[in-house]
Order: sequence, then structure tokens, then C-alpha cells
Amino acid sequence: MKKAGVSKRTRRIAACGILSALGVICLSVGSLIEVMDLTMIMIASFCIVFAVIEMGKRWAWLIWGATALLSLLLLPNKLAALLYLMGGMYPIVKSTLERLRPLFAWAGKLAAFNGVQLVFLLIAQKLFGMSGPDYALTWGVVLFNNVLFILFDITLTVFITFYLVKMRRRLKIQSLKD
Repeated sequence: MKKAGVSKRTRRIAACGILSALGVICLSVGSLIEVMDLTMIMIASFCIVFAVIEMGKRWAWLIWGATALLSLLLLPNKLAALLYLMGGMYPIVKSTLERLRPLFAWAGKLAAFNGVQLVFLLIAQKLFGMSGPDYALTWGVVLFNNVLFILFDITLTVFITFYLVKMRRRLKIQSLKD
């Protein structure tokens, strides 16, 4: 169905560009103001949430990839870009895992997060030579990161519910799914 002579595919491509640019802007702010890097990564991942809901997973992967690549190329502080590269795809993974029973979904989410956490720490230590207490894999760090991850997942669920129940109708957004 065409709207004002513009095809759905064209609108999807435009939305991908806008969401990727918005994600890069968020990551840039996080890169420049280092105490906000994790917060801005979380906000940038909301662009992926919107894409999963309105366009589907295939387009969400495209937005994640474009945002990660542009961030790695453009940001002065590569840590925010690397963190987004490792964790920015979580809303897509979440949408897949939440089709399972809750216990299996949480087990899958925690396994995915801890796998990404381990890979990130290994990359940070071996490839980039980052060391010290911030990059040590200790039980305290792992436990704290898992608590933060669970809070992030709950926040994401609240955001998704709010968007679907309240905002989607008010914004009158038409789905761009196939």
C-alpha cells in the first residue's frame, strides 16, 4: 500500500537512516560525556526496539549494524561504540527469547548477556590492552553487571509496554512490516 506516492520500502529505508543517525548521536553524547556512556547506549538501543516493533527484526539488524559501524568510525572514544557493538543488539535477542517460557527466556537472556560480557572483557584486555580493576572479571563485577542487566531488561519491558499501549495509538504510527 502506497502513502502519498511513497512506497513502504522507501519509508523503511528512510526510517533506518533516521534511527541509525539518532543512535549515533546518542552514542556521541555518551562518548563525549564519559559518565553517560552506558545511559546513552541504553537510549540508543531504544531505536532498535522501535525498529523491531514497527519494521521487523531484519531491519532492526540493519539499523544496529549501521549504527555500530558508524560509531566505530566516527566516535572519538571507541569504548561507547564497542559497548554498543556488543550489547546494542539486545532488543532483537530479547524479542526472540521472550517467545519462550519465562524461565527459559531468562536463562537465555542471562546466558547471552554473560557470553557478551565475557567476550567484551577479553577483547578489552587482549586486543585493546585495557587492564586494571575496571576490566577484571571478578565475581563481584559479574554479579553487579547481571543486576544492572536485569534492571535494563525490566526497563526495556516497561518502555515496550508503554509504547505499545499508550504511545503507538497517539502517534498514529503505521507499521512498516512486510
